[in-house]
Amino acid sequence: MDCSGLGVAIVTPFAADGSLDEASLRRLARYIADNGADFLVALGTTGEAVTQTLQERLHTLEVLFSEVGDRIPIVIGAGGYDTHAIAEEMALYGRRFPAKAFLSVTPYYNKPTAEGLYAHYRYLAERSPLPILLYNVPVRTGVNLPNSVVLRLAQELPGQIIGLKDASLDLIQGMELLYQAPPGFQLLSGDDVLAAPAILMGYKGVISVLGNALPGPMQALVKAALRHDLPTVQRLQAQLLPLMRLCFAEGNPTSIKGLLAEMGLIQPYTRLPLVPASAHLRQKAHEALLPFLAAGA
Repeated sequence: MDCSGLGVAIVTPFAADGSLDEASLRRLARYIADNGADFLVALGTTGEAVTQTLQERLHTLEVLFSEVGDRIPIVIGAGGYDTHAIAEEMALYGRRFPAKAFLSVTPYYNKPTAEGLYAHYRYLAERSPLPILLYNVPVRTGVNLPNSVVLRLAQELPGQIIGLKDASLDLIQGMELLYQAPPGFQLLSGDDVLAAPAILMGYKGVISVLGNALPGPMQALVKAALRHDLPTVQRLQAQLLPLMRLCFAEGNPTSIKGLLAEMGLIQPYTRLPLVPASAHLRQKAHEALLPFLAAGA
């Protein structure tokens, strides 16, 4: 799968009673697809997959594939701390949905060693029906995925381990990996704020949170960075930076759901232990969104 450009880690809208808000999910998926995203990532961190049952995750995927699966590539998030269970889930998803790849976060809570991380991903890659994008987000998982492990996997399993979503917040580590990775290995930014600098450095694109709310402006930023149009990158980054920061002001996906609620796209509800965005954040989001809404973004 070519992961260049703008990927959007789509939220999972819930109703007040915690059930899936299917109408809002369909509306949001169409909105993102209509406004320039290159692919969707379902059931990621932003999609609150860890608080959904398997049956709920399957239902979410059924809705997304039925609504936009013929229009935009979909990557499925499949990660966790039980290697064997993840492999079984990947096999199930592969049988039921025409996804393009899996995004698999490093195991959290049990904090494996580098050798454990290698063994975990090799086990998944050897059994997965689809290519795998690694996902490094140490601020959430408590473990950093070392470049030595990424390079070993990329070199030994070409076509199976196809890239990395880098949410390490460490562009030095990212640069070192970028310049050592084998041909065809794709680095994607996992952080909206650092996406443009990372792409200018050589990353292929971003898997975005803000892209849920502003896929058009985020796509414009990504395209400008890919063609090294620095004046446009600087202008768009300056415009989008306040909203990028707001997306994480009260955690993810609480904050982006607050933004989306202000736009009337979804309801703000999250599942415990997350709680909906505060009135203060929603007011700041409303103010920051006004220029984009006035411009028809």
